[in-house]
Amino acid sequence: MIARILSCFLIAAFFTATLASAQDLQSPAETLHITAPLVLLDVVVTDDKGAIVNNLSKDDFLVYENKSQQTIQSFEHQQSLSSQANLPISSTAELDRQEPNAPVSIIVLDEINTLFEDEAFARYSLKKYLNTQSDTLLQPTMLVAVNLERFMVLRDYTTSKKEILSALDHHLVEFPWHAKAASWKLPQYAAAFASLMEVAQATAGHPGHKNMIWVGRGFPAINETVMQSLPVETQDAIHSSIDLCTNALRDARVTMYTIDPAGINPAPIPTDENGFLADDPFGGNVDFEAMAQATGGKSYHGRNDVDHLIDGSVQAGIDFYTLSYVPAQVNDAAKPFRNIRVVMKNPALHATTREGYFTQKAALEPAEDAKGNLSSRLVFDLSIAGSSMMVYDSLPMTIERDPAAPDNFRIHIQASDIPWQSAGPQQVTSELTLLVESFDKKGKILNRSARIQHLQSKTNAAGTAPQSNALILATTIPTQPPAARIRFVVRVNANGKLGADNVFLIDRKTLSDPTFGAR
Repeated sequence: MIARILSCFLIAAFFTATLASAQDLQSPAETLHITAPLVLLDVVVTDDKGAIVNNLSKDDFLVYENKSQQTIQSFEHQQSLSSQANLPISSTAELDRQEPNAPVSIIVLDEINTLFEDEAFARYSLKKYLNTQSDTLLQPTMLVAVNLERFMVLRDYTTSKKEILSALDHHLVEFPWHAKAASWKLPQYAAAFASLMEVAQATAGHPGHKNMIWVGRGFPAINETVMQSLPVETQDAIHSSIDLCTNALRDARVTMYTIDPAGINPAPIPTDENGFLADDPFGGNVDFEAMAQATGGKSYHGRNDVDHLIDGSVQAGIDFYTLSYVPAQVNDAAKPFRNIRVVMKNPALHATTREGYFTQKAALEPAEDAKGNLSSRLVFDLSIAGSSMMVYDSLPMTIERDPAAPDNFRIHIQASDIPWQSAGPQQVTSELTLLVESFDKKGKILNRSARIQHLQSKTNAAGTAPQSNALILATTIPTQPPAARIRFVVRVNANGKLGADNVFLIDRKTLSDPTFGAR
């Protein structure tokens, strides 16, 4: 399902696939120039032996953007446990409520393009790593698995090693019979892209740093020769989708580390004599490793100590420095990609951070056109969030069930979390899309309803915001058996931010929904 949805939105247009209902919803891309008043960098520093260095000060760093030295505005060393109080965390809701700035780990088991024997070795290595950790993990950790059909949350954020191990033991890996089939390349791309976008969109509301450790091969690489054989518009579309996904990860403060249990080392991304990228980080090639490096992470290949690689990747998300600067120049139409390089004054030390950012971003299409057709991006966002089990926290919300009328629900959100536009004297408006779905205990969808809701309010005394900060969206969906779970998704159409959560009608431990990834 994930592959089919993303093929519609990002890849079908590139490879002339016609796989789903959104195929006629493509709209011309629009771009706008934006400025970045503050650039935030998470920087990992290592010595010549690869050990993390944690005793540095602001004066040890030099920051360059497009070869121009920048002034560091703020500096913080992030070495700590997930919480100074060492509070136990067992869900996204607890994380956002108790530790909103805590760094977290997201471990992804890739079953998209990874051989079965390598998947088994990856699971063995993850267990080996976990068994070396204390009962309370150093930071909240989420465990997920992805395949061609679905994105599975095996365990929401937790600081319990036991919970992660239990989730791993209860996950049944499917045999990836498609891995060597050329005809399955498109779904592999689609599933990988959809999974990355889901992580970015779901976690964007948590301001803390996220280390995503992707154990597997990701999507197959497209080399420069193949790219040049494609029509120019197809090449541009492929790079645009890569840019969209990479920027979404960077904007959500996600750093990706990829660990291939049985791969070969890829060719390094070319740089000039000073170590700067000549252009954007992907150049003529499109590959999974380049995306990891672009977010400030690393790629590891062909090593037997995968447990140590997982450990090192997790440590990089615990012990790092956060720097910020205000760029001297941003809007440069000739160079939309702004290259960033952090240089250590001590040449024996090495800094790793994201490679830059784009000054041009695609503007979101309106949710619907003049004929009432839904935009492809809206279809994509709702389809991915609706089929997921992840809690999306970009738009905080709480869900209340009416005890007197169990089919009625109220979704509470804050007006201050939504952008508003003036609609005349003392009037402001905003627009949301609400998706509500019900599923049985095996994950089969029973009912679905969606609507675009136009909000209007009188302004407050300052004339800039709604009179009331409390907003309630009312909705109704049948909850009688066999309904077992209700999924709620709210999208802010002006900026694409998403809130999503579940209401369980029965004990969730009795569910056999494949989205849980448990046998």
